[in-house]
Amino acid sequence: MAESDSATLEERIQTVLDGYRPTLYMDGGDVQLLHVDEKGIAHVKMLGACIDCPISLLTMKLGIQRLLKENFSEIRGIHAITDIDISALYNRKE
Repeated sequence: MAESDSATLEERIQTVLDGYRPTLYMDGGDVQLLHVDEKGIAHVKMLGACIDCPISLLTMKLGIQRLLKENFSEIRGIHAITDIDISALYNRKE
């Protein structure tokens, strides 16, 4: 049995995310996999510059979600979590 066959889904996702991280690091961001629920939704936490980056939604949908769906048939979608109140981003003073 190959080593990847014995790895959990979350471990295999971490390996794929590790390959994508340099792209996030270039802009000062990162992502952490929290868990995958029974519906196949990967819950991830946006970190660093990704927290309030205006294009983080595109990164999430076109980058991370696409990457995980292409590599894992079990993944149906992504739910991104941040430590900040998203509405505060729209109400902040520039």
